[in-house]
Amino acid sequence: MAELKLDYYKGEDLYSDGDVENELLAIAKSGVRPEEQEEVSFPVLYHFARARENILNWYPFAEGASCLEIGSGCGAITGLLCRRMARVVSAELSKRRAEINFERHRAYENLEICVGNLNDMQFDCLFDYVILNGVFEYAESFTPGNDPYGTFLKNVRRFLKPDGVILVAIENRLGLKYFAGAPEDHTDGYFDGIKGYEESSGARTFSHGEWEALMARCGLPYYKFYYPYPDYKFPQEIFTDASLKEQKYGRPTWNFTKYRMELFGETKMAATLSGEGVMARFANSFLIEMSAAVPEGGRDIQYVKLSTDRADAFSISTVIEERGGSRVAVKRAMTGEAKEHIRVMLAQMDRDYGRWHPLRGTAEGDGIVYPYLTQKSLAQLAADAVLREDLAAVEELVRKAAELYESSSRSESSADGESGPACKMSSMTGEERRRFRQVFGTREPAGDEACVCPANIDLILDNIFETGGSCQVIDCEWIFDFPVPASFLLWRTINELYSSQPVMHQLCGKDVFLQKFGISAQMDEVFWAWSTHFAEEYVGANRLLNHSTPELWISLEEFRRKLREKEYMVSQLFVDTGNGFSEEQKLAEEARLAGGKFSVTFDLAGYRNVRAVRFDPLEGRPCICRIDDARTTGRLQAENAAAAVPEGDLFLTSDPIYRVKLNPVPGKVTVCGEIEILSAEEALERANAILVKSRHRFFGGHR
Repeated sequence: MAELKLDYYKGEDLYSDGDVENELLAIAKSGVRPEEQEEVSFPVLYHFARARENILNWYPFAEGASCLEIGSGCGAITGLLCRRMARVVSAELSKRRAEINFERHRAYENLEICVGNLNDMQFDCLFDYVILNGVFEYAESFTPGNDPYGTFLKNVRRFLKPDGVILVAIENRLGLKYFAGAPEDHTDGYFDGIKGYEESSGARTFSHGEWEALMARCGLPYYKFYYPYPDYKFPQEIFTDASLKEQKYGRPTWNFTKYRMELFGETKMAATLSGEGVMARFANSFLIEMSAAVPEGGRDIQYVKLSTDRADAFSISTVIEERGGSRVAVKRAMTGEAKEHIRVMLAQMDRDYGRWHPLRGTAEGDGIVYPYLTQKSLAQLAADAVLREDLAAVEELVRKAAELYESSSRSESSADGESGPACKMSSMTGEERRRFRQVFGTREPAGDEACVCPANIDLILDNIFETGGSCQVIDCEWIFDFPVPASFLLWRTINELYSSQPVMHQLCGKDVFLQKFGISAQMDEVFWAWSTHFAEEYVGANRLLNHSTPELWISLEEFRRKLREKEYMVSQLFVDTGNGFSEEQKLAEEARLAGGKFSVTFDLAGYRNVRAVRFDPLEGRPCICRIDDARTTGRLQAENAAAAVPEGDLFLTSDPIYRVKLNPVPGKVTVCGEIEILSAEEALERANAILVKSRHRFFGGHR
């Protein structure tokens, strides 16, 4: 059983999340997994979601090692460390949080939880690892002196063996997400870290260069940066300098930050920074491995993809490593239940699939080791074609994938033993139909589709590599032994293509592209239902996504337009030369507003036989307009005003119009006046006032 030690506790918790910690303690005692619940607060999700372990559940810890976890909080990664280490000591300032951690992990015999300030603590041994997960940024709040962060890092070193490793997970002060509109995680202000923390808040983060200088100052010259994405709290991917460009840092992902703005497309900007070779400086978070001596052994990990936001039975990771001068890709079970999933993937490699062949790997513990393919996948070839705006080349690549489905289609046998037509959904056995519905739901197809069996539903462009006239396929994770429509596999390929290459929407509308391959709007709707059921109900994926919140799109152009509306208005003068008013015969001039007053002049020198003009003071907004001076030979008449009000003519329309007949034709038309632009709410209020007034007059005259 774990131990909870209070030797260094001074009787006061210096920080707390408040009453929610009582809820956290109750959850810890119950053993319920919060991400499986529909309604859960962010503090509960933050402390208890299994995805928090993604920051280190892939890390190659040495066998039989010991670690000191500093600032263990409510135990987000403590259980992981207990499963991977011979001994775990967790230091925590807050007694209440330490109690929550203890209740969660009391069954571990190798765990000691010590409550108090680490700077006061002494231990009976040195550790192989010291881990600070979202802690280092608070050093100034519990470490005295002019250099609290340097002092704290040096103090941490005293607990480390000479060849030991410190692991620090922390946000990057210059993270791309902060430029794109995310509030700073500790101050909740926009751009605070980017501006260098002009005001102290008790916490701060550091840039890549600042970390390099800090580690050098503290006697930690050996380090490696990892870049967890989207951040270190809920990472889905772990990048290194070797993989930042080729593995597409910045894919669209979940967001749990309230009032996160979107000033620009973060994914596109990440692609630009990666192309320039500077993405490391703008990664959202760091995981830094640092030591005083050159680390020995270990694995050279270059990239990690963590598929743990799933049901336990399908929770796996993919790790790209350098071994003996060449790369390998390793898929591992992340739970005991997922070991069977790995076993099934191993068995699928020995089957015949027609024109495509699964990439073969070898078993290694609870995983599979595959050779790393260096040639371009069909998806990468498609991306090149999209860049060239070569739609025909993209279509050809999709057709190649479609041919692979057809080559593995199951055929029905005719009476004379000859091969018959492709299997249809209508010919599925009762057991096959039961299994199909278990995986894809009960939504009926649009027609009696030709089927593939066995069916690899992830036979998408990303997973197909053409070599020597045949196709090798990676990620053979979802192969089913019941018929699945070939058109559904094709739909998944096209859907993934458009998701990964947004520019495709500009080359060809997705609905048009689907129709090129015989997929109707009705089929598209059915296939979405199947895909959603497969992901959410069968695989149990996207549980965290259900708790995320969308970014708020902010357009600086729109903001500027609204500012200009307060200072300028664009007026138009339509000219009738005998054929009525038209867009082809109009003048537009910008007038500066000074306290609502305006003066605008139109030059009619280029027009002959002018019979009338129409003055539109502005477009797009209702307004109240008063004409004080119209230097024309005719009088301006409000054509579509809702009413005359003391301030002028009330226009509830977004296209206010004045007409004037001209005789003789002036060389210029100048209009001066005053205008008040109304919001939609103000216009509605004015309309209601007019309606009330008219009703009063009507009923008042008919008593």
